[in-house]
Amino acid sequence: MPESQTIDIATGISETAFAFRGYNLTNLGRTGELLAHDAYRGIMADELKRFGKLASDLLGRRFNLKQRIDRQTESGLENYAESLALIMAVEIAQMRVLTELHGVEFSRAKLALGYSLGELVAICCCGMFAAEEMAQVPLSMADDCAELAKDVSMGILFSRGPVIDEIDVQRLCIHITSEGLGTVGISAVLSPNTYLLIGQQDTVKRFKQMMHDLLPHRAH
Repeated sequence: MPESQTIDIATGISETAFAFRGYNLTNLGRTGELLAHDAYRGIMADELKRFGKLASDLLGRRFNLKQRIDRQTESGLENYAESLALIMAVEIAQMRVLTELHGVEFSRAKLALGYSLGELVAICCCGMFAAEEMAQVPLSMADDCAELAKDVSMGILFSRGPVIDEIDVQRLCIHITSEGLGTVGISAVLSPNTYLLIGQQDTVKRFKQMMHDLLPHRAH
């Protein structure tokens, strides 16, 4: 790109919002491209190694995050801890790339937000906690979380019209949980008319069957 057309990405940082993602079924994204880039490779490899060692020391088994990216193979709950370490490593590395190579000062951004694991990374980038200390929290619980998730499903409850009262949603979750066939509850409130529900066994299906007794008939 001619110099006259080069974009200074640090311009307008005071009006920028940083959003950090959490765990998903797919987590590699375009990380392989960043790792293959001559200018970015060193920082990316450095953070992948750091978080891989952190996870290895904490959980007592070997993690090679760079190898995971090189192979370009997604994995499921059997490698949940590895995925958590990978996500945090890549997000921290991306912020280092922006700061060290592009002059972007994160502290001057208008705001930062994150979902689930991404919220922890946002807090770290804001300087409230050291990333390696914060990472120990989700990593230490990762194996137990993966085990608990084996019979768990998620449902998206939403309405195209009226607001769904959170109290009504909680009441129905408590009622279904009290049946003794698994626990269901609100995982996240995305908006006044959109909720993520997580439940064991068939509890999310039970919620769907019973919800119109309490919720607006335009809820789905």
